[in-house]
Formats: sequence, structure tokens, C-alpha cells
Amino acid sequence: MKKSIKIALSILVLVLIGYFGYTHFKKTSVLLNVIHKDAESVIKVGVHDIKKTLLLDVLSSPSYYWKNSKLYKDSKKDDSKEDDDIGVDFKPYTMAFYSIKNIDNTLFTTFKINDSEAFEKYIKKYAQKKSSLITNNEIGYKNLVLEKSQLILAWNSEKIALALTLDASLEKLKVVFEDVLLKNQLISDKNHKIIKQLSTSNDHIVYLKNESIIRLNFKDKEAIIDGNIFTQKADAYKMSTTYNGLPEASFQFYFDGNFNSIEHKTAFTQRLENLSFFSKNNIEATQLINKTNGFLSIGIKGTTMQSDTIVGYEYNDNFEKVAVKKLQEKEVPKISINLGVNKNESLNMYLQNQGAIKNDVLLSIPYYTFYTNENGNNLSLSTAKEDMNTEEINSSSFFNLDVNFNRLQKDISIPRANEVFGLLETLNLRANQLKGTNQIKIEGCLIGKSEDVNIISQIFFGLEKQKAEEDLVNENI
Repeated sequence: MKKSIKIALSILVLVLIGYFGYTHFKKTSVLLNVIHKDAESVIKVGVHDIKKTLLLDVLSSPSYYWKNSKLYKDSKKDDSKEDDDIGVDFKPYTMAFYSIKNIDNTLFTTFKINDSEAFEKYIKKYAQKKSSLITNNEIGYKNLVLEKSQLILAWNSEKIALALTLDASLEKLKVVFEDVLLKNQLISDKNHKIIKQLSTSNDHIVYLKNESIIRLNFKDKEAIIDGNIFTQKADAYKMSTTYNGLPEASFQFYFDGNFNSIEHKTAFTQRLENLSFFSKNNIEATQLINKTNGFLSIGIKGTTMQSDTIVGYEYNDNFEKVAVKKLQEKEVPKISINLGVNKNESLNMYLQNQGAIKNDVLLSIPYYTFYTNENGNNLSLSTAKEDMNTEEINSSSFFNLDVNFNRLQKDISIPRANEVFGLLETLNLRANQLKGTNQIKIEGCLIGKSEDVNIISQIFFGLEKQKAEEDLVNENI
């Protein structure tokens, strides 16, 4: 009997060693030849770890998944089937996205092509479906630009370089594509610092940049974010911030960028100077930054009425078509925006001189009317003419975001966004500067409606249910 137990335990130990050994191998191997050698930051998405978490969630809440999986299957029953063999595994064990210095607002990743012929067949069909053209690059790879999806693909017979970008400019990205596809400038050493850090992480999503790390994990009812960011200098941000908050607001955000730091001012100027919003409104980023102290707060609470000019067309007595302007009342959210200003610089006067403000109204945001007012410390922009009741709050966080989705649904009307809002309860995200160090602590939590179901499933099936209901309404119209 004892001998049998020893054999059974030995087999169990071998199985466990084999499983964890295989898991470690997979977590390491899938990251090799994916990340550029000069990657500035990396985001790892643990596809397998997320699937494993959801599988355990299915076992703990089988009735929820059974009911919703039937709904999902019914909503997809008429969908056309895509070919299974496309020559590429777009859902690998783990996915890694990286950024490259001096290429802003762009994430890259790499996929291995297992069957070049199958992939060429698939991508040709996909390009036709998206009404896009595949271009042949003379030096050895092909491109596909999907502007609406903000995706750019480049590939040869062995691998694909994919870019998610806000600026769909092939010219800016081709240096990375050439490094990946022609020069193979990818990390292939399993002992590389980035590979070792990512492969040992069991988090669902993890972000790395030098020593900084931020983790995101999905649980029953909530998504938890935590981590540490390390700055070049100690005490880069303030240990306490005072702001005027809206009690019981549906949305409250503030950030103290601490423009006493020349480095911070320079960094923000560089980020803003290329935005088309400023050039369209005749605003120079340098002038704007120099007149502010780095503080910004945004609050939303309740609604107010505004008059909107509607242009219609009528025929006069001579049967000539003429434009007729009419005022129409509309309900808009009460939004309060505050920008901290330097005492010796008038931001309000500068914006007036540039034509961005006229008669105490901000002209650069077309959908809502924002009324402006500048006192000694702030430039205030508000959709309500009357003052919004605020209270002075002292916080140990230099960055904070609080959202109450139940209230926000009532205050702001964004059809597709409200569908997501209806599935969630609250969001809180904050950042604290640790005194005397170059370390910033990040903490946050997104909370869903259901206590016992993973938040990913809540959002996914919730949106599927809403889509099915919309399709049913449209069919009956």
C-alpha cells in the first residue's frame, strides 16, 4: 500500500514538474523574436493566463455562462465563417506590444507566419473586404494600411510586423518594419532582462519601462491595477494637492503636472505641439504651457440647458431658398474645467488675442458652449452659466480619477459609451509620489455590477446582449 502511494506521489510530482516546466518554456519562447531590441516600453497580454482565469470562473458560475453562451451562439448563428487556416496564430499563448523612442502614439508587435501561402490568400481576401490595397515594397516586404482601424501591417514570407497607431503614416514606421523584417532586430536571448521580467510575471496584463512596472488583473466583479513608476529625479511630483472638487460628482479628475520642473514643462510642450487641435485654433503649445502651472481638473455633475443655433432652409415670397437660423434648447452635462495659471501671465487674455475665446465663450469646442472666467489662480471653463458648488479638498495624490457610472449615465449622453457605463459601477485610479524617492505608487480599481462573475465576462456578454436586443428592434422596424 505504502509503495503504491509513493509511486502515485512520484507520478504526481513528475506531472507537476512537467506542467510548470512546460508553462515556463511557453511563457519564455513566445516572447522571443517578437520585441524590438530597442523597445522603450513593453506591454504583455497573458492570453493563456486570462483564458485560465475565465475557465475557473466558468466552473464557479456555470449557470451565468450557460445562459449567456446560448445567447452569444444565437447572435452569431448567421455570421459567415472565416477560413480556419490563415497561416498565422493571432491568438498566441502570450502577446507582447512595444513602443519605440521618437515614434509617438504607436504600439508594435510581431507574429510568426506558419504558412505563407495560406496567409497570402487570407490577407488578400481581408484587404478586399476592407477596401484597402496591398502594396509591394521593392526591398522585400508588403504593406497594408487600414486607416479606419488605425492598423498598418508589413510582412514577408516569415513574419508580420503590426503597428497600432494614431498616425497612420507608413513613412514614419518603415524604419521599424525594415528592422523587424529585413534586419531581424528582435530580442532572441531568453536571458535578456525584458524577457526574464515578462516570462516570470503571472499578471494578466503587465507594462514595463526600464524599472517601472504596472500590473492589471481581472477578478470577480473588479479589475485591479497597481504598480510603481520610477522618475529620473526624486520628488518629481508634489506629495499633496489642493483642488476644488464637486461633491457626489459623476466624473472627477485632476492632475498636478508640477510645472515648477523645467523637465515637465518641456515634456508636455513636446507632446502638445504636434496636436492639430492647437494649430487649428491658432494656439502655440509653448505659450499655453508657459502661462499655466501644470494643474488641470475636470468635473461632471448634473445637467443644464443651453441654446443651440440650428440652420434650416425656407423659401421666401420670391421662391428663393434662404437660410434661416433658429435657437433650440438642448440638455447638456454640467462640466467644469479648471486650468491652473501663473499669476503674472493671463491665459484668458492670450486665448482672446488668438481668437479662441470671444465674449467669454470658448470657441474651439463646437458641441458644448463653455463659458470662461479667470481669477488669480485658475482659468475656469463651464457649460453652466451659474457657479457650480465645489468644496476645497486636500489630497495626497497628484493624479486622481473617480467615476460613478450610474450617475454618469444620467449626466452625459454618448450612445455606445453608455452601453459600457450600464455594465459598471465605479472606477478609481490614483498616483502618489513617495516622499524623498523617485518612486510613484499607482493604484486603481474598476468595479462591475455582478459580484460573482469575472469583469471581462460581464462586459463581453453585457455588450453582446445589448447588441442582440438592438438587432431584434431593428428587425421589427
